Formats: sequence, C-alpha cells, structure tokens
Amino acid sequence: MYERVLLALDLEGVNNVAGEPYSGLARDTEGWFVAKEQAVLEINAAAKAIFEAGARKVGLWDNHGGGNNIDKTALDPRITLIPYDFGLSERMSFADGEYDCICFFGYHAMEGTLGGVLAHTINSKIVQYYKLNGRYIGEVDMDAYIAASKGMPSRFFAGGNIACEQAKRAVGQIVTVETKKEISRNEAIFRNNEELLAEIGKKIVEAVETEASPFPLQFPSVWEKSFKRTEDAAKYLLKLRSLGMDSKHPDDEVLGKDAHTVVSTIYNIDDLIKCI
Repeated sequence: MYERVLLALDLEGVNNVAGEPYSGLARDTEGWFVAKEQAVLEINAAAKAIFEAGARKVGLWDNHGGGNNIDKTALDPRITLIPYDFGLSERMSFADGEYDCICFFGYHAMEGTLGGVLAHTINSKIVQYYKLNGRYIGEVDMDAYIAASKGMPSRFFAGGNIACEQAKRAVGQIVTVETKKEISRNEAIFRNNEELLAEIGKKIVEAVETEASPFPLQFPSVWEKSFKRTEDAAKYLLKLRSLGMDSKHPDDEVLGKDAHTVVSTIYNIDDLIKCI
C-alpha cells in the first residue's frame, strides 16, 4: 500500500458543477463557490478512507487558478494543505521524496473535447491545443508525467465520464470514478452525492493498495502548443528560444509556416515544464 498519498485538485471536474456559457470557474463566481464546497466533500471522503486503510500522510495540492481555493478549516485536519506559492518552473517541486503516488480530483477534459464540461487545457482564452509526440494531451497527462519523473505513479482519478476516459488514455492502469455524466460544455447529469462519496472512498482505497510502476516520458520528445492568436504564439516562441529551447513554427504546405503553433524538442522533464 502507498502510505504517503498526494491528492491533486482542480475544480471543473467535481460533481454538481457545469458552469455558464463563455465562463469558467473564476474566483468568487457562483460556480466557484459550489465547486470548492463540493471539492472538500470529495477530498474528505477520499482522505478518510485511505487514512482508515493505513495511510500515514495525505497531502492536498490545490492547483485551480493559482490555488488557495479550499477553506482549510473545512478539510479533514489530518490533510496537509500545500500552499500554491510555486512558480511554473517549480511545478510539483514540493513533492520531491515526500509522496509515493498521486491521485487526481476535479480535473477536466482537454480543450476541444466535444461534450466535455468546461473543457480546456491550462488557459481556455489562449490555448487551442497541446500535443506530445503527435497526440493531443491535457492537464492530467502533463501532471502524470511530472509525477512519474518524481517516482509517483498516478493511481486514481475522479472526474466527469469523458475526463475519466482521457485519464485512462493517459495512464492505462489508473482507477477512475465518474463524478457526473458530461453532456456538453455547460451541461451534465449529476450524481447522488452520498453514492458518489461512498464510491470515491471504496475505489481510492483499491487504488492506493495496488502498487503500479510509474511510466515516465521517454526523451527526446516532440512538444507542440497551438494558440488561438498568432501574437501569443510569437511571444511564446521568443520566450522558449530565450530559455535555450529548440523551438520553431512548423512548416505548412499552404501557409508556409503555421504561425499559430510552436513545436519544440524536449530532452528532460524540466524542458516539459518550461513548455507548459
């Protein structure tokens, strides 16, 4: 059994949340208040179950919109709440040697997913898509690779049914719980909370009691990030080149160069983090 468990929390994928058209879960909106209260219920149910199963340490990494969404006083007091004061270059640096596995809560489908509730990748206003070695990836893929580089396998995922399928595509052995049935960007069929919380408790114990090998990304790999506006792509390209990254606009037989997209060769996990 994994005795030191890191819970990674976003908000869009929790139960009872679908948002409003043209809006995400910005701080202090009605949906944000619902999401952060629901997230506490799901996190507490998971923590209670794994502590009872024998876990010694449970950390919560609240990473939605810069973090600091969760009211610490509402959490199970045994949970270690990790302040989100880390820059992107230090993503998950707090986990070095501290946790044995990672479990995801509230993560969502990636940008462009038909039917995915509040689907986006990192920034819905700017990013069109991310690809890694020619495959679309979302936030769970990125964090699973970073966790694997630190020796933490991804063991559990709770989110909408479409997001669960994408998590299983990213990490084949991951245990999933569907928090809601996703219908469209702002429509879902929600679950009975009592049944959902019971299932989360049962399945996360199964997940952390079953050891699995982390599957770190193989290098070199090809990273691709496409933007909705060419100006943002141009700024991103200059930034990566200033960091010494091997980056360029890809060739296109019609456009000459695709000005919306930047392709980079990454040689280690630090390169991946730089490119996010």
